[in-house]
Parts: sequence; C-alpha cells; structure tokens
Amino acid sequence: MPESLRLADARRIAIAAQLRPKATRFKTVLERLGCIQLDTISAVRRAHELTLLARDLDVDEAVRSLDRRRSPVAFEYWAHAMSLLPVSAWPYLARRRKNWRDRYQGDSLAVAEAEVLALLAERGAITVSDFPSGAMHRDRGTGNMGDSWNHRTDHKHAVERLLWFGEVACTHRIGFKRVYQLAELAIPAEHLWDADDEECLRYMVSTALRNLGVGTTKDIADYFRLKIADTERVLRELEVEQVAVEGWKGRSWIDPQVRRTRLTGAERAVAVSMFDQLVWLRERMERLWGHGWKIEIYVPEPQRTFGYYCLPIFVGDDLPGRVALRRSNGDLVVEAVQWDDARADREHLRAAVDRAASWVNAEVQWKAEVQTLAF
Repeated sequence: MPESLRLADARRIAIAAQLRPKATRFKTVLERLGCIQLDTISAVRRAHELTLLARDLDVDEAVRSLDRRRSPVAFEYWAHAMSLLPVSAWPYLARRRKNWRDRYQGDSLAVAEAEVLALLAERGAITVSDFPSGAMHRDRGTGNMGDSWNHRTDHKHAVERLLWFGEVACTHRIGFKRVYQLAELAIPAEHLWDADDEECLRYMVSTALRNLGVGTTKDIADYFRLKIADTERVLRELEVEQVAVEGWKGRSWIDPQVRRTRLTGAERAVAVSMFDQLVWLRERMERLWGHGWKIEIYVPEPQRTFGYYCLPIFVGDDLPGRVALRRSNGDLVVEAVQWDDARADREHLRAAVDRAASWVNAEVQWKAEVQTLAF
C-alpha cells in the first residue's frame, strides 16, 4: 500500500522543492528548475525575471539573464512552453528536436531556410532585423471589418523552424529580440550531442519530479508537456515511490530526495507570476491550495473577474491571496486584491506588494480595496 501523505505535508514539499533559500546566480536557479518560462508581457516585469526574483535573485542579475555571456548559460526552446533551459540540457531535448524535424520534413520553406543559413554563415549571428523583409509583414484581411493582420515572413518562419530542428540556437537576446546563431557555434562543445529517446524522457521526468517534490502523473508530465503514458512508464522504470495524498485521486509520486520538514526561518511572503512553475497547472494549484485562478490578460476588460495581471501571493507554504499589479508612470498600481485574513495577516500582503515594487523601483499605489477571499 502506498504511504499516506497529509495535504499540509504535500504543500510543504511543493514549496520546499521550488522556493528554496536565496541564490546569487541566474545559472544556479536555472539549473535547479530545469526550465524557466518566457513571455512577452511586462505588466510588472517579464515572466522569466519574476520567476527568478521570487527565488530571491538580485534584480540586476535577473535583468541580465538574457544578456550575452562569455560562456553561454541558457538556450531557448520549447519545454513547458517557450522557455530558457540550461545549456547542459541540450542533449536531452534531442527527442523533441527529432519530432519537429519529422513533422516538417519536406516543407515548403526550404528556400527561406537556405537563405537564413547563408546569412548566418556570412554574419555569424543575426536577429530578425537582418532579414530583407523583417519578421512580420502586413496583409489586408478579408474579414467583415477588413482588419489588417500581422503575418510572419518566410524568413521568420524559417529561422524559428531551424530553432526547433536544432540547427540554430538562441543563447542570448538584445533587448527582448532573439539573437540566432548556428547551434555548433552557440552551444558549448561538451553539450553538443544527442541523448537517445529514453535518456531524454528520464531526464525530463526526473527534473520535473525533483521540482514538484510530490505530484500526480499529470503534474509531472505537464512540467515538460510529455505524454501521460510515457511519463508513467518512466516513473515505474525509475522505481519512484508512490504515495496517497490526502484528497487527491489517482496515483501520486514523491521525489526520493525530498525532506518532509517545514522550511527553517521566518515565513516570507512573495508574489509569483502565473507563468511560474509553482502554478503552471491550475488543477494542481487547486488541489494543493484550493484555488484554480486563471490569468485574464487576453480577456476583454469588462469581462475580467480579477484585474489584468494576477499574481498569487505565497506566505510560507500557504496561499492566502492574490493581487493584480501593473506598472504605470513610475508607480506599481494595485488594481485588485483578494486576501484571507483568517489564514495570514495583511502585513504579509503589504510585504509581498512592497517587495514587488522594489523589483521595478516603483512606489505602490493602492487603487483597490481588499476583498475577503472566499473558499
């Protein structure tokens, strides 16, 4: 029979696996997490920066995470979504690269791909600004309202395709613009090899389990967007221990290295983005903390139920509330707040918001009243 695990212990394990003590280097956090999701929205800061800042990285180090380095630390690829991965993970994305090549074999972009490769051979590193037609072109739409729509140029499609194939790599950006290089030049030689399919799966499953601490098969599969069947097979082959978590249905698995003790020191309050792996899978967040919150950045403003950019606030291993924050004219505006006063006092709420304001060097402007959080 699987060992029984209290929900409170599962929460502690999940937090201990993710929000570990202060790190000083981007590389340390990235290698620990396995991947960090990227996103273009910067209502507070970019998603990858918020993930780093929530783990106590200094602001300057978080902001420099996409800068060029003497020796590359990260590359961009599809992990959970488009993400930063440590260069040491390059061999273990071989299975995914192979799947992309198989999927688009004989595609019609051969001419554009050849032109991109020729440009790379000539210049060594390029951005989309180096393409004759740039990254996007505008065509008049044919819809009822005659809208104009943005479309990627063939060169932009081609370079992205080459990125998926592994012929091209991005290890740094200029501003938020990708810098493309041939993979053989961008990725350090010691990491420029391909693991076999099973090694790739074992790497992803083990990395996911380590960073979740405890999770269902779906939780673990979701970390790198693997198939459930592949994930469960690998977990069994690795002889990972199963546990029965209070209130959870189905199989759950526990990291063999996990320590089932509360973190030492005072409980700290920290806001995390909805692009943070702590809350990637909303049903896991709901199972652990009772909330299935969604981000509403793509919802028209009149239809939003809670602001534009939602950030859950963790206090120790609890999740007593959330805020909607947005930078505006040097202020960090609090657009919406929900808080459970029965589970954490408002000092923690203010501490988390003040901390977020320090990440953007802004003054807090409270425009919202605190709403009581209902369970």
